[in-house]
Amino acid sequence: MLGPKSNPYPENNVTNVIEFLSSRRSVTAKTMAVGKVDPSHLDQILTAGIRVPDHGALKPWKLVVISGAARARLDSEIIHAEFTAANPDAKPEVEEIEKGRLQRADVVVAVLSTPVEHPKIDVWEMQLSAGAVCTTLLYAAQSFGYAAQWLTEWYAYSDRMLTELGGRPGLDRIAGFIYIGEKIKPPIERTRPDPDKAITRL
Repeated sequence: MLGPKSNPYPENNVTNVIEFLSSRRSVTAKTMAVGKVDPSHLDQILTAGIRVPDHGALKPWKLVVISGAARARLDSEIIHAEFTAANPDAKPEVEEIEKGRLQRADVVVAVLSTPVEHPKIDVWEMQLSAGAVCTTLLYAAQSFGYAAQWLTEWYAYSDRMLTELGGRPGLDRIAGFIYIGEKIKPPIERTRPDPDKAITRL
């Protein structure tokens, strides 16, 4: 067991990480600015995002980076098209929102849960690993100072969107979309769980 003197990480780094995790806050997609994500930062965010617990090293997930013109194309061809087909009487202001869902941020990373058959490892564990990817992407983006939010929203359950992203309906699922943009104002803190009520010690 590592003691204080054998800790391989400098104490100030550990303190910084704990402070970050204890104070980080998501910025909602509707309150962030599009901004511009540095390509080198994005590469680091993506690389960190796939360094997650993964029982059996199965890599049961897939990341799809949606940026540039792809955001508007998916907004138009899938999100807006499916919304208007299902809601022909939607108010114009509501329809307008659906036209620009993915364009609220500079980069949106879709995380797909893509479980594989395994004799010993349950699909549930693979899905949890995909969730870990979403969380790590979120934290990595926020560590660079970007506004970021993990969202699903209704189109995460669209088979058409899933197929467009390379998923297999009936087998794969969209674990979430990680929106990465510019923080234009400090996020508002929300009520947090009471540790005494959320944690049981045996």
